Amino acid sequence: MAKEFKTFAQLIELLESRGVATDASTTDCLRRESYYAVVNGYKAPFLDKNAAQSSSSDVYREGTSFKNIYDLFLFDRELRQLTFSYLARAEAVLKNAIVYSFCDQYRAADDYLNRANYVDPNDMLVPKAFRGDKKKQHSKRLTDLINILNDKVTDEQRMRPFVKHYLNKYGAVPLWVLQNDLIFGNISHFYQLQKRGVQNAACKLVSQTSNRNQRLEPITLLRVIQVLSGFRNICAHDERLYCAVVRGARFSDMYSLLCRVLPDDETKAMLDELGRLVGSYRGLIAQDVLHSVFKEMNIRV
Repeated sequence: MAKEFKTFAQLIELLESRGVATDASTTDCLRRESYYAVVNGYKAPFLDKNAAQSSSSDVYREGTSFKNIYDLFLFDRELRQLTFSYLARAEAVLKNAIVYSFCDQYRAADDYLNRANYVDPNDMLVPKAFRGDKKKQHSKRLTDLINILNDKVTDEQRMRPFVKHYLNKYGAVPLWVLQNDLIFGNISHFYQLQKRGVQNAACKLVSQTSNRNQRLEPITLLRVIQVLSGFRNICAHDERLYCAVVRGARFSDMYSLLCRVLPDDETKAMLDELGRLVGSYRGLIAQDVLHSVFKEMNIRV
């Protein structure tokens, strides 16, 4: 049964009945933000798990205030905004490297719509932990991808203005024009379905962009793409980031993978911004929570 709607006054009464201190600013906060997004999203570090075992509702640790929960909510919002800007840069690098590598190999404008230019089922790149039906997944991924790409250059109702302009002027839309209309998920599947020569070329381009001498293997780049894509979607959809896990990767793991894509000056800038963000919330958020986010990163919490 769905829970009944509650007024601001009832929500405050509910919080106080569960041991959460409120003050005059609590109602103002609830007017601006969803109770569900703030409290249900960020209550976990403040719950008394032992006491909850003998209660039918949440029980909070002694001394918890709504401000404590709201501060964590605000911190996570700023963390998303900061992180998203660097993930967007990484997305651009990855898109460009993969599309350039494909177009360098296949020069005709519509070569990306030709199934022959994609890998056979047995050679499709999959994560190391993959245990599914490779042939079945290949068939679905390739069919879906070709349909998506074809729709982008044939469906006039959904066609982006720059795509329509290029189509009308030149009669065909090459992938290097279409790439701005591809989302991270499209690029992830596109890369998985490429032949090894294209994947190796993309890996080389990404390594050159990041100015690192490390050789980047196709399977490693696949993990980079999938993890960064997952974290990018979390940021874009205002989901909880500070404790997010994408394919087994936590925030500090995501940063390590980001370092494989962006040059040192950009990853250092991100680290400096994260340090300043942590500094602005030091004393407002529990140290163990900050440590869980930035574990193994060079940030004093």
